Amino acid sequence: MVWLLDDVYDTKHRAYMMREKEMKLEPLKIRYHGVSGPAMPYDERYTPYIKQAGLLPWIQLVSRSMPNLNAPLVSGLADRWRSETHSFHLWTGEMTVTLENVSLITGLAIDGMPLCMSIDSDGWREQMIALIGMAPTEAEADVEEGEEKKKRERKAAGAAFTWIQTHFATCPPDATDDVIQTHARVYMRYVVSRSLFPDSTGKNAPWMWLKELTVFHSKWSWGSATLAYLYRQLDDACCRITDSAGIGGNMLLLSPISSSRPGDIELEPASCAKRAAKEEMLKGFFHMFATKETVQVTPEQVEWQPYGADDRLGYTPEFSINPMCLRDRDLWLMRCPLICNWAVEFHLPHRVFRQFGLFQPHPPEWVDTDKALHRLDRRRQRKIKDWDKHHASYVTRF
Repeated sequence: MVWLLDDVYDTKHRAYMMREKEMKLEPLKIRYHGVSGPAMPYDERYTPYIKQAGLLPWIQLVSRSMPNLNAPLVSGLADRWRSETHSFHLWTGEMTVTLENVSLITGLAIDGMPLCMSIDSDGWREQMIALIGMAPTEAEADVEEGEEKKKRERKAAGAAFTWIQTHFATCPPDATDDVIQTHARVYMRYVVSRSLFPDSTGKNAPWMWLKELTVFHSKWSWGSATLAYLYRQLDDACCRITDSAGIGGNMLLLSPISSSRPGDIELEPASCAKRAAKEEMLKGFFHMFATKETVQVTPEQVEWQPYGADDRLGYTPEFSINPMCLRDRDLWLMRCPLICNWAVEFHLPHRVFRQFGLFQPHPPEWVDTDKALHRLDRRRQRKIKDWDKHHASYVTRF
């Protein structure tokens, strides 16, 4: 007999700590950033190169604007996430983020090569200079201004967002094609690091994402990598209990599951400081209320297919979806490993067939999500550089 909840995860889980240990946990801090605005404006001359890289639908979306994210609501969902099944466990049953959500929300390709390669950072400054013409020096802040020296020494290979904004915010009007390509490559790295794969600090653009963009037409499966990274962030976040605990990944993908949310509480006009203090005071209430609302959703309240169904998929009275979002429709139900360098996470749509308008067998077939895979981390396994070789069997399966 297979037990659904594994003690390896359960005894560290936020829900366990709140239920059994009666701990009062703070909402998770969202490590996800918008990219619109004057700090790093989009330039139409980048478009051909971004299209070659397969990132155009997502970048056109986020370069305009992004919705504000509700940290207590995201925390309420993370509290219901189970790494054993890669799904949210609710009263109404299991729900999860699927490849369908990725396609219809981001427009990123599912078909393609798994995003898995060597992330060896030896000599990364020299490689960065060869690729984009410059790199932050050791004396220069490849960390945010004001951080302690000790923290700088632990920083992963990469450049601070502020450094990128300082040197690549604007492409010269008379730029040559080579200069435009360089700025386009840096812009893509900036967007990818802030919105698709934000790390736990939310301040640094790792070198590896620039390395992935060395060749524009690499045909990466950006969509499956985005979902793998989000799953791994949820795996980690559901076991974080410190006041400074955060969560990264593409939070926009949680929007179909978080449609039932607490109503907004009107805050009285006040100074910024007073307003911030009041919002901070309400965070705990929001988290408690969001958790309760998320748990108590009933099947009748769930819109299982918010994008439409069958021939009307993507064409609802409210909106019509770009046909590009439907190009990988045949892949949405595949059970496979999703890969993002060190992160290998299993896509298990058979556990949430109702989200596809299909009959849901109960219990669904058990698939082991592999505790050994969940323990792999680029910081803890620094000696592993060639993730494509380490995960060769999963790359082949994908």
